[in-house]
Amino acid sequence: MSIQAKIDTIIKSVGSISIQDFVEISNFDKVSGFYNKPNIEKIGKDGQFITSPEISSLFSIALANQFLKEFPKAKNVNLLELGPGNGLLTIDIYNYLKSKNINVNNITLLERSDYFKEKISERSKLKVNFIENIYDYEIDNKNTIFIYSNEFFDAFGSKQFVFNNGNFNEIKISKENSKYFLMQDSVAISGELIDHYSKYKFKNNDILEHSNLILNILSDIKNLNCKKYFFTTTDYGYTKLPLKSTLRLLSSHKKLHLFDKFENVDYSFGVNFELLRDFFISKNPQIINQKNLINNNLPNEYLKSRNKNIREIIDFISGEKFNNIGQVFLNLSFKNDETIS
Repeated sequence: MSIQAKIDTIIKSVGSISIQDFVEISNFDKVSGFYNKPNIEKIGKDGQFITSPEISSLFSIALANQFLKEFPKAKNVNLLELGPGNGLLTIDIYNYLKSKNINVNNITLLERSDYFKEKISERSKLKVNFIENIYDYEIDNKNTIFIYSNEFFDAFGSKQFVFNNGNFNEIKISKENSKYFLMQDSVAISGELIDHYSKYKFKNNDILEHSNLILNILSDIKNLNCKKYFFTTTDYGYTKLPLKSTLRLLSSHKKLHLFDKFENVDYSFGVNFELLRDFFISKNPQIINQKNLINNNLPNEYLKSRNKNIREIIDFISGEKFNNIGQVFLNLSFKNDETIS
């Protein structure tokens, strides 16, 4: 059954579908979802979109050095990547750490897509463990754990709410006379949302995106019983609520409007880095943009290189070639070291 047929079935049964459920089905349905559908290239030049690890290993080197600055004496490391996609980020980080004579004793990848699991297994000779939930991760406190992700949280569905006359209504999708449309539905959690985002003074027609799916995975990360680890995540996002929809649709590197097409479409949201920072506030998380991530963590042999190709790659992954998109790609990181008294 196609994605559109599954959406139509839900709408016919209950009258509407939430934006969050719409995106989750479209992206992750086990049979027809974008990230599971076979024979469709997802990430890369020939895919629907491209990410920094697909452009160059220099992005991976920057992340690895960000980790090594916090744990410079690490000799035995376990890798845990959230949402590895094609797996290039982990492969490059592994190779870089090995070049620094650091033992990588375990590689675990959190991946929900059977398509990507198969692709990684075919591409890489590295022994990896796949998990679908953070709480399935097997802790080994003998080693330092490096937890990282790139463009992971933006793939999680968010519910959208619109503020009017002191309350939030949820925005949902419905269908009538073969045409899809957005509707509003009252929700019992309106007061909870107002309290949760109390620092904001909402005005009529402001849109709030809120994802319990992301909150759940953040809770799982916080509850990991790891004594020494470094966490870093990079994504398209914001540090203050934009009060408008950030839902984006991409197909073959082109932006689409909602309902333009249903198959082979990547749906994503801007990531609320304010939420991430507040969730891990006790860890003193740091937020920088991707441009600074690259400039602060790439070795000087690359940053000061006169090689034209290297300079162009750095411009690409720092955002200089994409209307300075490196300013809106953000990175949050923090260190946990319970061995320090």
